[in-house]
Amino acid sequence: MQKVTWPRRLGLVSAVVAVGLATSPVAAHADGYDTPRNATAMGAGNTAAAGYAAAEQRARQAVLAVGHDCTPGSYNTYPTFISPGGGTWVYRSIHEAICVD
Repeated sequence: MQKVTWPRRLGLVSAVVAVGLATSPVAAHADGYDTPRNATAMGAGNTAAAGYAAAEQRARQAVLAVGHDCTPGSYNTYPTFISPGGGTWVYRSIHEAICVD
């Protein structure tokens, strides 16, 4: 029985990881999710959470308006205006997803 050395084990693990990484993008596009989409939207609310949620919801709706079906994607949401008394919170959200064309 041959003793497995650390460099050999590292090489085998690296090869398995490389094969997994090489096949992952192909599997992700096999279902037709191959069209990147993004949208930017503004949302406002009377609390920070309401403004944040409104902006993300509008950005998601804008992406879904042009894509049949989309992955959950990611958001980049940041405040653009907060009234001095804190009664109005306005956020801008950028939503990026991969959709079926």
